[in-house]
Amino acid sequence: MASVTTTSKSGTAREDLWRCVRCGSDANPGADDSVVCGACGAVYPTRDGVLVVRDEITGNNEVARKFYDGPTWPKFRFWEWLTFITNGGERRSRNKVLKHLPKGENLNLLDVAVGDGVYLPWLPQSWSVVGIDVSRVQLESCKPRIQGRDVRLVHGEAEDLPFRDGTFDACLSIGAFNYFNDPEKSLREMARTVKPGGTIVISDEVPNLTDRAVFHKIGLASLDRWLIHQVTKHLGDEFNAMVERYKNLDIAAIGKRVLDDCEYRKIWQGVGYVLVGKVPG
Repeated sequence: MASVTTTSKSGTAREDLWRCVRCGSDANPGADDSVVCGACGAVYPTRDGVLVVRDEITGNNEVARKFYDGPTWPKFRFWEWLTFITNGGERRSRNKVLKHLPKGENLNLLDVAVGDGVYLPWLPQSWSVVGIDVSRVQLESCKPRIQGRDVRLVHGEAEDLPFRDGTFDACLSIGAFNYFNDPEKSLREMARTVKPGGTIVISDEVPNLTDRAVFHKIGLASLDRWLIHQVTKHLGDEFNAMVERYKNLDIAAIGKRVLDDCEYRKIWQGVGYVLVGKVPG
């Protein structure tokens, strides 16, 4: 895989990429593929090809990390697969999100909550991608999919991105936004790291998914309860509690407060959404 020492094919050198999450100053390459802040002395090591900027994950992000790093995620994945099948398959489903990214070659893309990177091989080969996630297990699963591509992987949080202002042409985030520690702060961080006028694309399940049962409309409320139980029992108590806390999150309002030309629309037969907007300026 391409490690963090790789220079982007589109000309953005690694030296122009990094920002210290401790003090906010520019950071630069150090020894052994590390990144070092000259202002405060913070050192961010690279371990097995992943730059580590956060060893300790907190709050909702820690709940999500435990979900993806533990045995719960593989059990839940069936329901994600079933959703994709009912929407024409995984690639067609994800392309309802990916189609909103800019077109063309040599794009610098930030992927926040890159996960296992299942869709990275579908992006143009010339694109330079930096993927950040709270889950080391997911980042490890991402590695086989980025062979021969210009991709850097980072272990960190969306609320404090380790990248300089205006570094990227666009930003993508699929499947995590609802449950970041602070979704609006995360979006503002994405906007900070993308060039003015650049595109940001966010997608996730609708926050009130557990309220969007359909069988009650035909008098089968008990079937609704059974189906919701089958889905949520694999999430675990902590994750379920987090889902309930955030079920009234107003994604469209957050987008409009941060981005220009912001559009919010439902996808995947109403169980998911995509938010698309431009960075002001």
